[in-house]
Amino acid sequence: MVGMTALLTVELVSTPATSIGTAIALVVLCAIAAAWLLVITAATWRGRSWTRGGALVWQFLQVAVGVGSIQGFLPRPDIAAWLLLPAIVAIVLLLTPAVSAYLAPGDDAPEP
Repeated sequence: MVGMTALLTVELVSTPATSIGTAIALVVLCAIAAAWLLVITAATWRGRSWTRGGALVWQFLQVAVGVGSIQGFLPRPDIAAWLLLPAIVAIVLLLTPAVSAYLAPGDDAPEP
């Protein structure tokens, strides 16, 4: 997402956009998604238990885009495979006992 944000920013600056407002909104949304994924990644490395929800949301969004790539006006099964396969593997891995043990509430659990 960081790379996509950079690519869209370069495109916005170098190529005239049909709708400048839409182009800026897309860059901002990509930047927000990139920041969200960076926070999820950093917290996962630290073993924070709340990260599983954010990671699952991202994977299910990726599945939705992959399924949308199969359907539609111009279906692209190649893009769908690149999106669906890693997302399904990640969903399965996020629900394994080893990941559950790693992300078990520890220091970040709220005190009653």
